[in-house]
Amino acid sequence: MDYCLPVKRKAEDEDDSSPSIWSSQQRQRPRRPTKRPCLRHPNDVEDIGIVAPNADPGPATGSLLQLRKPPTIPIDATSSHIASHIPPISRTTLKELDLDAIMRNPQLRHDLLFDGNLQFRPTSTRRKTERAEKYWQAITTELETGCTCVSFDIRGKPHPTVCACAHVSTPAVNPVVAYSPTLHVATLRMPSRIRALLEELLEVLLLVIQPLSTLGGAPASPTAAQQADHLAQAAYIRSVFDPALIEQELKHKLFDPSSLFRAIGLTLQGHCAPMRDQAVELMVQLAQTCAPGGNGTKADAVRAVRMCMDILELMKLDIANHQLQTLRPFLIRTSGQFELRSFKSRKNGQGFQKTREWLAAAHASLLARSDPIPIPYPPGQLHYQKLQRNQQIYLSTLRGLTDLVFTSPSPANLISLPISVSQGSLPTISSLPGHPETTYLDTARLLLLNIDAGDLTALSMFLLLFRQLRFSTRNGNVDESELCKIKGEIRDIGSARLGYALLCGKSYTVDKEELDKWRSLKQSVVLQIAMRARGTATSVDESVLSLAQRWADENIQHGAILEGMLRNRLRDAVFHAVVSRTFPGRDSVGGETPMMAGMEVLQDEINTLAENISRLALIHINTYLAVYESENFLETG
Repeated sequence: MDYCLPVKRKAEDEDDSSPSIWSSQQRQRPRRPTKRPCLRHPNDVEDIGIVAPNADPGPATGSLLQLRKPPTIPIDATSSHIASHIPPISRTTLKELDLDAIMRNPQLRHDLLFDGNLQFRPTSTRRKTERAEKYWQAITTELETGCTCVSFDIRGKPHPTVCACAHVSTPAVNPVVAYSPTLHVATLRMPSRIRALLEELLEVLLLVIQPLSTLGGAPASPTAAQQADHLAQAAYIRSVFDPALIEQELKHKLFDPSSLFRAIGLTLQGHCAPMRDQAVELMVQLAQTCAPGGNGTKADAVRAVRMCMDILELMKLDIANHQLQTLRPFLIRTSGQFELRSFKSRKNGQGFQKTREWLAAAHASLLARSDPIPIPYPPGQLHYQKLQRNQQIYLSTLRGLTDLVFTSPSPANLISLPISVSQGSLPTISSLPGHPETTYLDTARLLLLNIDAGDLTALSMFLLLFRQLRFSTRNGNVDESELCKIKGEIRDIGSARLGYALLCGKSYTVDKEELDKWRSLKQSVVLQIAMRARGTATSVDESVLSLAQRWADENIQHGAILEGMLRNRLRDAVFHAVVSRTFPGRDSVGGETPMMAGMEVLQDEINTLAENISRLALIHINTYLAVYESENFLETG
């Protein structure tokens, strides 16, 4: 919610007989003669007037009573300028690492089928790091000075802190807003974060040391002995870690963190992996410096708490990764039934309309083809029209998935993706328009494959440009060694996103700087091709370069006729390679599907893409083939 300063009532309208909500929080001062206030230093809050949520407008006391009513200042409670009330690592952030959460997470269980070494890792983004630093700085400031204030200017923008602690008691729950008319600054006195930090640290500690057990690859409850040991240890931890008592000791400057962290350290070393022991020892040593007579500061004590939280997060990750690997055989064995059950329980999972249309379109395209599908094992080729119904559905699924990969992607889906996407990472993406409902767990993976198909298409077109220029300038054929060499040079220049050269020919809603990068990439590749076609690596014929640029601008872009034709040829080549890897009977003696004429130089890229599509297809078929084989499923109605 937003906190806004209410409009103050006129002073003469105030009822002095009514008890003020601030009467117990502020020292009454005699009114000053009315005069124009002068500009004060940022730490001067003498002229701050105090208002509170849900209170009558206007301050109860303070010199603001002598001044004009304050403006309404919108303050966003979610602003990154305001430190979080709870620590960056908490029970909430660790919840997804619980065994129950792992078992109920369809995306995680699906991704595990693709990556046997899949592991949880701590995430670190600039935004997350900045918010964590702000939180721990707020904790340090509160311990050192007691201040919990954060300030905003009259427009609601962040402002250097103007402390209101001398005029506003620490609120119990909701922030209190104060306004300085001399500085035109609103200050929020935030509730204390200390108690919440202590309680969260205690609960996270108890969460991490709880007993875990699995039986036969499936989750099982801890034994009675494990439960008894845990209860005894939890009781001990609670006896030495009392957040209410520690909070009072902090207020009276009596808290000694050394003994508490010594007990925590011994507990953690009894549960953590050996590789965490050194971090635990460093944490305990840091806390020891804060004992009476030590040279440690309150900032050092905060560092010890932060180290403890970091260690607990790493321990929870270690536990979750161990459980993930232990349960992997069970998760794989039950993946098909679990995914189908999860799909049907989704809000939009009751219907298969897009899936029916997608599969029917693939079926129709295969029925329309006159040539057989080649496979490198007996019978050597497949005549789709003569296959049994279940075989047709199997092939339609393979064709449909390949079509999704080679459908020209919407630039809106690509321009917002980080560069890391092209390096194999999976972004978080909701379902894409036109994709079948049953591919909802593979949306990001299909988009990455779509990018790979775009890279392959662009590479193929650049190689075609090289062939054309070579033939027109030197009237000669190109041998495979030359094509391999220029292919490597093209990849070196456009290694990040070669397929983005296809987006440069049209105007898209994209940052101009980003679009200029893509155009520069495309021009650099064209320049290299023009030089190689002329037979030199140091100079270029301007007429050849001009011809190459015109050809590239006309053809190397989405929607161009030549680009569409070449994309379809590549799609068919990849589809044949997918069929050879996935269709029943593939275990028979056989070899690779022969490449189409002119595509031999792209064999490695085609095989890699086909391998990735095949893996996705086999997992997809394992879950949904029985559904697709149901009566009349291919009928669109």
